[in-house]
This record gives sequence, structure tokens and C-alpha cells, in this order.
Amino acid sequence: MTDVVVNLGLKNPGDERRLANAIETYAKWRAYMCDTEARQPEGEAPDIMVKTGFQSCGSIQKTLIFQERRWAAAFLRIWRSERRREQAA
Repeated sequence: MTDVVVNLGLKNPGDERRLANAIETYAKWRAYMCDTEARQPEGEAPDIMVKTGFQSCGSIQKTLIFQERRWAAAFLRIWRSERRREQAA
């Protein structure tokens, strides 16, 4: 299986909080959508991994790694929704 990597450059001061909200929403969505049979067995890799790095300009970059493309797509929908909601406020 090939991992799906999503790189997010966090530019605005509130982006870190928005990302945390999006990850929490994603985790709730995954728990709701997956029955106990479909969940990963003990010792398996998690559904999402997050790495933090810094770009040369000093901004923060988050790298999110998913096991399946559909999970990455679902997260990106949540992320875009979170950003739109915060910008509208």
C-alpha cells in the first residue's frame, strides 16, 4: 500500500488552531464512519500521521500522511471547510 502525503504550509497565525480543529473533526468522522471491524488491529499504523517542519522563510509546514487516498480526500474537505468557516467569521 502506498501512503498519501499532504503538505500544508501554515501562513496565518490561526492556521495551527484551524489545523488542530480539522484533525479533531477528521478523527470524529473516522470513528463514526468505521465500524469496529474496519478499524486497524493493534500494532498497525494509525490512520493519519502528522510531521512538523519549517520552511526557509520561517513558516511552519505540516506534512500529513494517510494510508488511503479517500481518507486524505475526506480530510482535505474538512480542512477547506474549516478554513472557509474561520475566514467568514
